Amino acid sequence: MKPLAIRFLLCAVLALGLAPLRAQEQALVAVDDANPPFMFAAQGRAAGVYPALLAAAFREMGVGLVIEPKPWRRALAEIDAGHAGVGGIYKNAERLQRFDYSDALFVERVNVYALHGRLRYANLADLAGKRVGVIRGWSYGDDFDALRKSGAVTTEDVASDSQNFAKLEAGRLDAVLAIAEAAEPLLRKHPQVELAGTLAENPTYLAFNKTAGKLSLLQRFNAALARLRATGESRRIVNEALQQP
Repeated sequence: MKPLAIRFLLCAVLALGLAPLRAQEQALVAVDDANPPFMFAAQGRAAGVYPALLAAAFREMGVGLVIEPKPWRRALAEIDAGHAGVGGIYKNAERLQRFDYSDALFVERVNVYALHGRLRYANLADLAGKRVGVIRGWSYGDDFDALRKSGAVTTEDVASDSQNFAKLEAGRLDAVLAIAEAAEPLLRKHPQVELAGTLAENPTYLAFNKTAGKLSLLQRFNAALARLRATGESRRIVNEALQQP
């Protein structure tokens, strides 16, 4: 066999050998199982805005994706151990030291809710001395997290917004922190509760532990997300997910 033919055959064999490896590329991402409409478990499967956006971006990339809905603290334990990425996570100073982040998936508006006429929120000082309901394992930004650590505000951690709203209406809390879209259906169920003000606007991200070596994957994810935004597909996905019961 001529040298040129041998080289051609070797290249073909290598190409055939590499193709299955590319096809088998897959990422594992955990999401919160109790944070509708953004991420939650529905019949054991991940549902909501973030799973839909993640799935669309990974399809655009041509990379396999497994999304696992879990209690938020377990999802954070997965990324801490480097076993999985996490979708829908906030940035803060401490996390930036340990995790690599994508571009923003979405911007959540975190509001303060209270019983009618009981609280008007303008700044963090308005929460001093109050009992505030939060979601277990969540960071609400460096400023609120610092206030909580200082003891100036008492937080009570639960697994879901619905639990917090029930406690608020029962008089067991002074205020609740919740994302606007997640709180909207709960306000209809709890007519004594009202919007007291806005705490912060927090972008959410896909993140992996730095030890996982996923920077290249995140760069490709960012490019795919940008293409979805340029075509308007990402907005359609968000709107559709928010309208789901």
